[in-house]
Amino acid sequence: MTAARPALRVRAARFWREYTRMRTAIFFLIGVVAIVAVGSFVPQAGTSDPAKVQAFLSNNPTLTSVFSWLQLPLTDVFVSPIFYVLLGSLYIALGACVLRRGRALVVRTLKRYPRTPQYWGEIGSWVFHSSLFLLLVAVVWGKSTGYQGLVTLVEGQSFTETRAGYDQLQEGVLFNGQHTGFTMRLNSFNATYQTSGEASDYVSNVSVMDHGRTVETKDIRVNDFLGYDGVNVYQQDYGWAPTITVTNPQGQTVYSGPIEFFDEQTQQGNKAEAVGVLKVPDFDYTIPGASQPVQIGARIAMFPDARVIPTVSSGGTIDPSLTQYGPGGLAPRNPVMEFQMYVGDLGLNNGQAQDVNVLDTDKMQPYFSDAHVVAIPLGGSYTFAMPGANGQQLPFTVSFAKLQQYSLFQVNKDSGVPLIYTAFVLIMVGLLAKLYARPLLERRARRRSGVIRLDPRWTADVSGEPESQPAPEPAPDTREREPV
Repeated sequence: MTAARPALRVRAARFWREYTRMRTAIFFLIGVVAIVAVGSFVPQAGTSDPAKVQAFLSNNPTLTSVFSWLQLPLTDVFVSPIFYVLLGSLYIALGACVLRRGRALVVRTLKRYPRTPQYWGEIGSWVFHSSLFLLLVAVVWGKSTGYQGLVTLVEGQSFTETRAGYDQLQEGVLFNGQHTGFTMRLNSFNATYQTSGEASDYVSNVSVMDHGRTVETKDIRVNDFLGYDGVNVYQQDYGWAPTITVTNPQGQTVYSGPIEFFDEQTQQGNKAEAVGVLKVPDFDYTIPGASQPVQIGARIAMFPDARVIPTVSSGGTIDPSLTQYGPGGLAPRNPVMEFQMYVGDLGLNNGQAQDVNVLDTDKMQPYFSDAHVVAIPLGGSYTFAMPGANGQQLPFTVSFAKLQQYSLFQVNKDSGVPLIYTAFVLIMVGLLAKLYARPLLERRARRRSGVIRLDPRWTADVSGEPESQPAPEPAPDTREREPV
């Protein structure tokens, strides 16, 4: 038993030394970077449009299941166990390496060892690695003391920077709960497109109001954010927000407002079709013989520049009543929406939260028995009918009143940004000292010693033989050996 303890301590010491070497930290860093890369390409819950997150999960069920089994959910990679383990291991390995190298430098300095070029090179190396550790600390500090949220605004709408003003909000564990309280209004949104259909630029013009007065008006683009009172607002995405109006059989307006649509990519990658959901729980009409008021809903596809697909009858003529539409361009030259109507119970009272972009049809039935769609152009309407007493058919209407766009903003407060900038400056200082200061000092040391190594072809004496120059004796290396 007593003999096994020293051997165990030796193995533990070896493991700790290997675990805290810089090359081990590099492997951990590669793992962290790989997960961050996944999070950059896959929409993440809490930081991306919820509709896009749901669309990714629906379109990639097998891939999602495999990565979830590996404890790396693709839409939540930054809160996965693997990410936390890799990040924690990186902190430990890098921190231990920085402390060990720093201790060796302090000992060398206190013992007044010669200040050789190698000494200054080691200083630069230590500053570089310490700055990397500071960078990691700054990122964690900023996330834990700040917050990050998503806000969707339709043109003309405003948002107040309070906890209740966000669509989604993630606050750090050390956040003090104090929001700034300013108001931001989306004045307008504009997008320009290339001939290929790709968006070349999209910009939101916003105004910031604080204590009742306008303090700033600014255009927000993808690479040009708004910063105010320590809060940064970024343009993340955009989409269509058509205004839909619904009247019930009594002629009452039971719904009127913009609905946010998310884009469906065409085979060419263009956002030429958008999908959305209409839910009218307060339709305020009860079908005779029913025990509760009916609710209506619809799945909607919208084409900003609808391409007409005519239907030819058996007689060889075009039947306008059967005309269909498909995606065309991106500019709103011919906006058309296609409604697939449902009636019944929307399922909003079952006690479970429901995605606003998903229509639950478990307790509903299609309005048309064949579930066909109805096309409504911009400014138009369609009249449906509800069963009434004595076999009557009572009309209700759905109108496509107006077409606007919305902007999706990511709002961040990060107190670690000054530390991040400081870390980047120190990283550059350390690299310059390591890569340039040490060689420069070595050349100066050789010049002071009077020993200059030259090509023998240019140092021949009068006899024609190359002049022999004594090689400088290497300075004794008194550094404490540290692992790379």
